Amino acid sequence: MAIQLSERTDKIQASPIRKIFDMASKMEGLTRLEVGQPDFKTPGYILEATKEMMNDGFIGYSPTNGLPQTRAAVAERYKTDYGVEYDPNSQVVITHGASGALHLALRALVNPGDEVLRPDPGFASYDGIIRDADGEPVLYPLLPEQNFAVDFEALEKLITPKTKVIMLNSPSNPTGGVLDYEQLVRINEMAEKHNLYILSDEAYDKVIFGQEHVPTAKAAKDPSRVITVGSASKDYAMCGWRIGFAAGAPEIIGQIVKFQSLAIICPSILAQKAYAVGLTGPQDDTEKMRLEYQRRRDYFVNALNKISGFKCPMPDGAFYVFVDISAHNPDDWAFAETLIKEAKITSIPGSSFGPTGKGFIRFSYATSMAVLEEAIEKLTAKFGTA
Repeated sequence: MAIQLSERTDKIQASPIRKIFDMASKMEGLTRLEVGQPDFKTPGYILEATKEMMNDGFIGYSPTNGLPQTRAAVAERYKTDYGVEYDPNSQVVITHGASGALHLALRALVNPGDEVLRPDPGFASYDGIIRDADGEPVLYPLLPEQNFAVDFEALEKLITPKTKVIMLNSPSNPTGGVLDYEQLVRINEMAEKHNLYILSDEAYDKVIFGQEHVPTAKAAKDPSRVITVGSASKDYAMCGWRIGFAAGAPEIIGQIVKFQSLAIICPSILAQKAYAVGLTGPQDDTEKMRLEYQRRRDYFVNALNKISGFKCPMPDGAFYVFVDISAHNPDDWAFAETLIKEAKITSIPGSSFGPTGKGFIRFSYATSMAVLEEAIEKLTAKFGTA
C-alpha cells in the first residue's frame, strides 16, 4: 500500500543543522562547538529538592496550565527582576520548554496563510514551527554592521494585510545580539500601528553581559499584544528537563492551555517542581554561570579576531559567536564542512539561520575553556594569524 502523508510533511523540513550533526557523528577527534547547550550541571539545590520529590513518590498529572507554585514562581521572578507583572492564575502557562510555548502560541494566534515575521538570522526551528501552525514565515533582516540590530525600515516594508505576528529573540540565537529599550519601544509601536501581536522569545534572559535584559512587555504601551516566552534550559542549565512558560493576555494564554491539553496534557510535574525551586531559590549559580560565559566570550572573541580572515563582533548575550568568514569562503556550508574535515572543528553554517547569515558561521562557547583553547589552536594552525 502506498503511504499517503499529510501535505504538512512536505512544507516542514527537518532542521538543516542535522546535516552537521550527522557529519560529526561519523568522525572522531572533533572539537565540538556546534551544540547550544550549557556544559554546567543543574544547580545542586535544585537536584537535592528534586530527589526529595521523587522519594515522596507522587509523580502524577498537574493542572494543564501547570502547577500553581510554578506559575507563581514565574510571575514573581518577572516582577522582582524586571518589574513586569503577570497574574499567575490567568496569564502564565507552564509548557514543555520554550519551543513548546512558541509552538502553542502560534497555534493559538495564526490562521492558515497568516504571515509571521521572524528575525534573519534567527533560530533555525522558527520556520518549521510557523509552518506547523499553517502560517507563512517572512524573514526580516538584522544588520551585521550594527551588531545585528533590527533593520526597522526593511521590517515595516515587509508588513502586509496578511501579517499577524512579529517574533523577537533577545538575547539572540545565533548572533548574541540584544534588543535595547528603544528598539523594543519602536517594535511595540509598529505592532500597535499595524494591529500585530509580538511573540518574544526570552530564553536567554539571564545570559547577558554589560546591561540588563529588557522584556518586550516592559516596553509596550499595550502589553496584551505581547506573549513572553521563557525557559529553565539556559537560566538553570536544565535543557533536558524540558520546561518553560508563556505569559500574556488571559485570552491568549487560555487558548494555549487548550492546545496543550491536546498535545501533552501537562508538562512533567517533576520538572515543574524543579523549575519552581530554581526560580525561588538562590540565584548564585545562575550568576556564576553568566560570569563564566562572559569570561569565555571575552577570550574566544579576542582570539578569533587574531585569526586570518575571521571577523567576530562581541556579542552582548547568549553563548554564541557569529563569525564572518566570507574572506575565506562566502559559501558558509562549504566552509563549515572544511572545518570539520580539515580542522576537526564543528560549527553551524550561518545561512541555516536565514539568508542574512550567508558567509557567517556560529560557534557555541557553552563549553569549557580548555575546549575553546583547543579550537583556537586548531584554527590558528589551519588559517594562521592576521
